[in-house]
Amino acid sequence: MNEYVVRPIGFVTSPRVLIEDDNWGEVTSTIHIDASVLEPDALLGLETFSHVEVIYLFDQIDPEDALTGSRHPRGNKNWPKVGVLAQRAKFRVNRIGLTTCKLLKVGADFIEVSGLDAIDGTPILDIKPYMKEFGPRGEVKEPYWVSELMHEYW
Repeated sequence: MNEYVVRPIGFVTSPRVLIEDDNWGEVTSTIHIDASVLEPDALLGLETFSHVEVIYLFDQIDPEDALTGSRHPRGNKNWPKVGVLAQRAKFRVNRIGLTTCKLLKVGADFIEVSGLDAIDGTPILDIKPYMKEFGPRGEVKEPYWVSELMHEYW
């Protein structure tokens, strides 16, 4: 049997300490890299990118609260009931979050980003440079309720 091991490569320092859904756009966070996991040159060359994709763990969400079916996003009955895989809810089976952030600064053992919707202390699972070639190809479509839901998010 395969054993899947995922371990944090670092942790977030953020002024946001409460789990909240909105107003993340102006948040500046620092991701401190764990030297026991990554070598000192792991960030080499990252400063040449404008954005990074940050993959993190919703560690303060109880795994017992995982949504395995469907719900109205944010409990809003004005929006259609959709499955967990058709929304970006934090109550996921594997509690993994993903955000594309503006890269502000790269230090020897940290990066500073804006727009990371993760609270103080959040474990970081990975950081990838954003490359437009990995972005969507073709037209992007989404249902009407997403724009309503995201109106105050950033």
